[in-house]
Amino acid sequence: MNMLAPVGRRLGIDASGAALALRMAVAATLAFAIAAAFHVHNAYWAAMPVWVVAQNARGLLIERGFFRIVGTLVGAAAGFAILRAVPGPYAALTLLGLWVAAGAAGAALLRGVVSYAALMAGMTAAVVVLPSVLAPERLLPLAVARVECTLIGVVVVTLVTGFFTPSARRREFYQRVRHLAADAAHFAAEAAAGRPGRDTAALERRVLTEMGEVDAAARTVAAGSVEGYRRLRYTTALVAASIALMAAATALRARRLRGEPVPDALAGQLASQAALMREAAPWEPAPLDPAQLPPRVATPEERVHRAVAWLVAAEQALFAQRVDAAADVRGFAPRAAAYLTPHRDWQRAAVNAVAAGLGTFVAAAVGLASGWPAAELAALGVCIFSMVLGTLPAPRLVAPKLIAGVAAGVVAATFYRFVVQPQVDGPVSLVLSLVPFIVVGALARVSRHTAMPALDANMCFMLGSQAGMPAAGGPEILNGAAALMTGAALVGSAFLLAPDRSASRSRALAGHIRRDVARLFDDPRTRAAAVAGEWQAQTARRILRLLLDLQRAGRSGDAPEGLLAALNLGHAVTALQTALDACEAADPQRAALDAVLRALRAFDHDPEGAAAAALQAGAALHDGALRQVVHDAADALREGAALWRPVA
Repeated sequence: MNMLAPVGRRLGIDASGAALALRMAVAATLAFAIAAAFHVHNAYWAAMPVWVVAQNARGLLIERGFFRIVGTLVGAAAGFAILRAVPGPYAALTLLGLWVAAGAAGAALLRGVVSYAALMAGMTAAVVVLPSVLAPERLLPLAVARVECTLIGVVVVTLVTGFFTPSARRREFYQRVRHLAADAAHFAAEAAAGRPGRDTAALERRVLTEMGEVDAAARTVAAGSVEGYRRLRYTTALVAASIALMAAATALRARRLRGEPVPDALAGQLASQAALMREAAPWEPAPLDPAQLPPRVATPEERVHRAVAWLVAAEQALFAQRVDAAADVRGFAPRAAAYLTPHRDWQRAAVNAVAAGLGTFVAAAVGLASGWPAAELAALGVCIFSMVLGTLPAPRLVAPKLIAGVAAGVVAATFYRFVVQPQVDGPVSLVLSLVPFIVVGALARVSRHTAMPALDANMCFMLGSQAGMPAAGGPEILNGAAALMTGAALVGSAFLLAPDRSASRSRALAGHIRRDVARLFDDPRTRAAAVAGEWQAQTARRILRLLLDLQRAGRSGDAPEGLLAALNLGHAVTALQTALDACEAADPQRAALDAVLRALRAFDHDPEGAAAAALQAGAALHDGALRQVVHDAADALREGAALWRPVA
């Protein structure tokens, strides 16, 4: 084993990766052998699910296999319904395009592993409809056989690899979340001590970006585990509490810097809490008790105390020995704010739906009109590749790897069909003929150098090899290879040539944050949501998503400074609007509050001017606490100036 270690390092494969490759190779070979033994048509389809379903964590493997089966059955039912519902081929392709579009949109909107079901529902419908429409001589038996192969592959890979796949490393993941919460407390300590924002900007951005990463990965880590899903709420609560603490501490720093009194001991208490959380045992709650809660949450100092209590409660709940005995974190935060509101990118879902649905219809319709024998493979490739790329966070970066992977798979499949397939003379020989290709594909799939293109290579090799079918002539083999490459080239080129939407998505998210604040002025329901904590939860999710999208696009440096100012401005506007709503008609403060809020409405056009006008109008307030809130709003306008001004 030690002699193989240097080779593994060069190949980018460690011991756990080698074990996973062995499991995948055994599962793929066995799935194909079972399908071939039962004379299922196109038995090579049975090995294809292995490359997608196999995972490093048992829970994710089981859940992914379950949702692949669910998606396959739903997609097959939809495909058969389409074939029976309409008499003409173009009508069937139209309905298929609409169904694929719905699956692509669902894959973008659903969270966690469940999105895989939507993806499979769209693909499986294409697997059923396309051969029956583009190759009517094969009719439904071929479609049924492909569904059977998919189910065989999922069951085999789940049974073969499930017992030997380790559980998810949830404890390490929870420890990472706790360390991030400690970093948030450290940032809060620095801010409470009055350290300027330019000195803590890098720490703020790193913590928020990593929080976006762990929040995005939390459902995957919890997959397949009831306890994991129970603790998921506390993972999210810990992230939400950390963001609330950072925002409150930022507002507290602004008060200190403008000369307002801030308890000197608070920074030390926050630093002490950060240290205790970092030093806590891996599976023990930090030795802290929630602080005495203030009677109300109005000043930044009180917000800091509330956030600290919330953070401690969430941390103790997450690391409790028994999850059902964990503390109720809702007692330390507004009910809706205990968990971050899910982010759903409707614009991206719409773009994915149009790309996948229209692409599938056009490719299939052109293939039908042309009469090209391999049009089915090309249209199926367009459907699968467009749906897969559409679900990825950075499809433009992955598109070249997809094309390279498909090319490698097509070359291997062509070699197999020309050289190996004619030599196969029995079932045992058939299975053995695939073993070398499967083993190499499995090793490539787990290598950190080739993992992503290897997935497409393995799938396209199985699809293009036609293993188990009679040996074909040169024109048929080359037609099949050309069809797969055509599908990959069309989709990959479309994603590469399409405008880079990462910048527009970032601008859209920043625009959503600005509109979230703007609605606080005019929409009573939005203000009620802010009082309940829902507004803060949604805005915090947008902030995390913005930073995560920028990082995935390689543009982390483009993140606007002062993102936490959005939460602080929203808090100040809500407090002022609530005070205005509570004023009697004859209250002399009413006119001043109204003037302050009118001035703040210009936050997204002239933040500096809005801050100055609000301070001028706020000077007429006789309530000192409300004057402080006006100052808080002005501070948030100045700190978030880069966020408030739309980018052209």
